[in-house]
Amino acid sequence: MATNVKSSTPANNVGHADRHWLLQSVGLTAVVIVLAVIFTIINPRFATLANLANVMTQASHYIIIAVAMTFVITSAGIDLSVGSVLALVTVIGFAFIKSGMNPALAVAIMFALGAVIGAFTGTLIALVKIPPFIATLGMMVSLRGLALLHSAGTMHFGLPETLTWLGQGKVFGVPVPVIIAMTVAVVGAWLFNHTKFGLYVRAIGGNREAARLAGVPVNLIEILVYSLMGLVTAIGGLVMIARIDSTQATIGTSIEIHIIAAVIIGGTSLFGGRGTIYGTVLGAVLLSMMTNALVIAGVDNFWQLVIMGIVVLLAVAINNLRENRIPVFSSLMRRSR
Repeated sequence: MATNVKSSTPANNVGHADRHWLLQSVGLTAVVIVLAVIFTIINPRFATLANLANVMTQASHYIIIAVAMTFVITSAGIDLSVGSVLALVTVIGFAFIKSGMNPALAVAIMFALGAVIGAFTGTLIALVKIPPFIATLGMMVSLRGLALLHSAGTMHFGLPETLTWLGQGKVFGVPVPVIIAMTVAVVGAWLFNHTKFGLYVRAIGGNREAARLAGVPVNLIEILVYSLMGLVTAIGGLVMIARIDSTQATIGTSIEIHIIAAVIIGGTSLFGGRGTIYGTVLGAVLLSMMTNALVIAGVDNFWQLVIMGIVVLLAVAINNLRENRIPVFSSLMRRSR
């Protein structure tokens, strides 16, 4: 007999809004503020309003996509295909627009295509039982290949002003991409914290079998999670190409590393069951701040890649430490008690 999800799944695996997670978010907020102060001391140009607006604008598409990735990772999944999804839906959408199609219809097709691709990926994981890492790795390669077949070597540019406004416009001085990102974050936080969908996602990540026995439609929720990932990736892709007024088949290469790093730095458990949209937003902002500070400091792009890789490794190590998954530290903690 099915029982209530909350009672059948361990409390420490289902909820995220406990004191530990709240304190962690407060701590991350403090880290962001301290780093901003340090970057400003090193180079006062960092703290100008124009540069801070630039940081948030640069972070906008990362924030949008990372919100959906929070659902994926909290469900104990992973999605390595977001960069390829972004490339495919944007080159196809751009082609439709340049062919004379109504821009609103082309955007709708982009969003629908992203959702369908995500649903297909979710089906491979939920029903065909291909592990998320392998399923999304295969989709990453295949979708990038399709994007290259569609427009290899072709740079698409020249969006209508109604679309470039989404990436370059302002409302009362606030960049439109930032407004879109914050809207997606607020909606994502509501879904994550105040709906059965969010509860089911956390339950599946905490204990998949217990969630199934409690009556959670596990397969359906997983498919919906990856469908949401595809849809939101298309939204982030639209904002991204609207900012630069162009796209090509290689756009979004390795963006998944930045997205996953933002989610993990924000406090979402890499092993599922726990997550925080607020932390994800802070993680994306933190990474964009670092990138911006490195650019202002004149650090070579190759060294920026090295530093980003180190940040990812540190984020995973901190996640393991937080989850008491490092035997040496776990034994030391037990001895100290």
